[in-house]
Amino acid sequence: MPHRNSVERVNSHDMDLVTNAFRTLSERVRHHHMSPETAKITNSPSEEWLSDTERHIPSSKGRSLEDVLRDADEIFSYRMNTMHPQFFAFIPSGATPVSWLGDSLTSAYNSYAGSSTPGAGVCAVERSMIAWIAERFGLPPSAGGQFVSGASMATLTAVAVARDQRLQVELRHKATVYISEEAHFCITKALHIIGLQDFQVQTIHCDSKYCMDTDRLRQAISEDIADGCKPFLVVATCGTTSTGTIDPLSEIADIADEYGLWMHVDAAYGGSAAFSSAHRSLVSGLGRADSIAWDPHKWLFQTYGCGTILFREKSHPLRSFASTAHFCRDVENETDPQNPWNYGIELTRPARHMRLWFSLQVLGMDTIDEMIGRGFELSALAEGEIKKLADWVILAPTSLAIVNFRFAPHGVDERLLDQMNTRVAKDLIADNIAFILTTHLGGVVGLRMCTINPRTTDDDIRRVVRALDCSAQAAYGELYRDRK
Repeated sequence: MPHRNSVERVNSHDMDLVTNAFRTLSERVRHHHMSPETAKITNSPSEEWLSDTERHIPSSKGRSLEDVLRDADEIFSYRMNTMHPQFFAFIPSGATPVSWLGDSLTSAYNSYAGSSTPGAGVCAVERSMIAWIAERFGLPPSAGGQFVSGASMATLTAVAVARDQRLQVELRHKATVYISEEAHFCITKALHIIGLQDFQVQTIHCDSKYCMDTDRLRQAISEDIADGCKPFLVVATCGTTSTGTIDPLSEIADIADEYGLWMHVDAAYGGSAAFSSAHRSLVSGLGRADSIAWDPHKWLFQTYGCGTILFREKSHPLRSFASTAHFCRDVENETDPQNPWNYGIELTRPARHMRLWFSLQVLGMDTIDEMIGRGFELSALAEGEIKKLADWVILAPTSLAIVNFRFAPHGVDERLLDQMNTRVAKDLIADNIAFILTTHLGGVVGLRMCTINPRTTDDDIRRVVRALDCSAQAAYGELYRDRK
């Protein structure tokens, strides 16, 4: 029998092992998705395990697939379980099993999505998906964009294009940008990457509803112009991380038009409301933006790494990113110049959009609509249950399935209340009841729930709210009443 080298073995016998492993892995993932409530909401490794793992190096001879899968199970177990029905921190990713399957399928084919010649099929689907998303957001037919890893990369792409479209090179040292105090920190990170300094970024205070104050925005722009600065970009948020607030998009667009500013909207979270028949009106004005960042891996239930950047005019990114090389000449289709590498930062691109395409094809938009709507129902229930309790207050208007609240019995010092609310969050995590973290609103510490997991039940919400109150009353007794 002829000798077979290692490459041949990978292409034959090892493919059988991979097929069997995928079947085994599918069963494990099925158990994970079907029984999340039996798992721990958070699981941390020991210091010894971390130390040992950080010293590990790849095996020289290879190991059995079963052993490696067993190790992988343990590695993945150390995490915050964002799939759990009682995980309410941050903006969780309750990814559907269908998205995981679409993601796995995409990885298996490993299609190159950087050029429309070697990736003709997936690039055609991406153009179709982008056009459809742009239409749902209210952008004109001239719009375009691409899928990226997430809002951070989308924002970086957008602000680079905004700079090149609105700012002459000789005026960059005079540039000013406007963001709200509730803007995500990825905005300032992206601005730093494109060369702006902190003094060039104006933070606009919010009103009592945590929306950007447009009167203050207009005043800041006017004052900067009088001082010889060059305003060129305003960033609005459609769904802030802390409160789910939507800035007054149409008003900000009016100001941007008046002063010739580029308007970028961070709709990483809230943009998904555009796919809800009952709540689409909440994002009215989104289509007036020059660029929009949106993450399907947030509220459209996709696995991580599925984000989008959209531009009002699909040709705008070309000025910033269009490039080529002699070794690319054979994969540049002259009849179809829309190679994705000319419209964004990446040359090597996976077909990130295919998991979303797969999910929408299998589930249908009616199901997606119901799943998004469920988040609104759960937040309304949570707010209602909290309002029934004595000593609790709602800190901000509930928006986009985010509820902010605080245990605040009368007569207790604010600093002590901060300690009590922090204690409540820690207690519920330690007891594996719910993963709820604190936030800082209006100068005080509060608790925050994001209820977008459609697997969460009404009983889950009621049980968690009862546990919150029980923990808070215990903290009140220990930290305040017993000390009097």
